Amino acid sequence: MAQAGDQDRDALIAQASEWLARLDAGRADSAEFEAWRDADPRRAAAFAEVAAAWSRLDALRDAPPRVRPAMTRRAWLGGGMALAAGISGAAYLGRDQWLRDRTVTDVGERRSLSLPDGSSVELNTDTEVLWRFGRDRRRLWLRRGEIALTIAHDAIRPFELFTPSGSANLTPGQFNARLRPSGLDLIVLAGRAAIRTAAGEIEASVVNAADPRQALAVTAAGVAVAAAPEVEVQNIQAWRRGEIVFEGQRLEDAVEEYNRYLVRKMVIEDPKVGAMRLGGRFMTGNPESFLEALRTTFGLRIVDDGSSRILLKSR
Repeated sequence: MAQAGDQDRDALIAQASEWLARLDAGRADSAEFEAWRDADPRRAAAFAEVAAAWSRLDALRDAPPRVRPAMTRRAWLGGGMALAAGISGAAYLGRDQWLRDRTVTDVGERRSLSLPDGSSVELNTDTEVLWRFGRDRRRLWLRRGEIALTIAHDAIRPFELFTPSGSANLTPGQFNARLRPSGLDLIVLAGRAAIRTAAGEIEASVVNAADPRQALAVTAAGVAVAAAPEVEVQNIQAWRRGEIVFEGQRLEDAVEEYNRYLVRKMVIEDPKVGAMRLGGRFMTGNPESFLEALRTTFGLRIVDDGSSRILLKSR
């Protein structure tokens, strides 16, 4: 008969396993995890035990076949540790994955980040990235938002980008990745990208400076590649300078794009206002200049209701 102490330990191991799976999948809140772990020394010990067991599993997985012993999951987990039932995706956690560094930007914030291999990533507004660099690969997860990537050369470790819409292998070069409600837009400015999704695979490369930049799009309908319009390349360069550029877009679309950078959103109530077209270059951190341009160019009235700014056509 199992003793009460054994049952308590099994429960702690199950909880620790679930936290490990959530951390690996990028679904765990780090503050909640730390609060759970720090509330009881036994929890910290259980988590360390589970993590060590998965590290041993990963080491065995990397061993040559001739020295790799036949292992059951029970043996992998070090003498009878059981994973919590229903944890999906936890059967293949490696030591290079279970803890990830994380950086986020707030709405309207931009941030530059140097990665351990000499690569760099720039985060646009309301963006979240996680990364984990190990002995044999470099991995970065884009959870939401938009990033500009400059990837350094590494003769041993490939660079992998993971997003909710699919994953991509990237060579040394420059790339821009943006998550939209419809899927993923990946612009190849220099280098090569190979995207894998449930809908298919596709590649694009920019080898020479004179080559057209390539745009890879992942949507529910599938994957596609085409030459990136010059205006799209300019927009990438603009957001990295804290600017936003419009070239004949409908005001409805321009406001939607500008709202990415604003806590207090702009709202269009008159459909005729939304159909107007505009052009210009504005600073993402100075929406007042944009609103002033709308006043002077279109004669719009701006009604400030506290939580938003409503754009109304003048009478």
